Amino acid sequence: MSAPPEDHRRPESEPPGGLVEVLQRWELAGGHWKVLRSSDTWMDIGLYSCDGAEQMSHVSGARTSVLRGYLAGRTSSAD
Repeated sequence: MSAPPEDHRRPESEPPGGLVEVLQRWELAGGHWKVLRSSDTWMDIGLYSCDGAEQMSHVSGARTSVLRGYLAGRTSSAD
């Protein structure tokens, strides 16, 4: 089963537990993530399949100090 077209995907905004928890769970499950858009206050992050080939979903949320610390300058899980 393939993912729906991108315009039909709905991002999770401010996911429970925050973006750091979502990214950690996604990586533990074998997935990859990549920062899609970033401002001083907000981030959009794409969640990709285990092989990194297909964007499965994305999450959006505030760019908190906890998130900045977790990313430590990284823009993807491959960094």
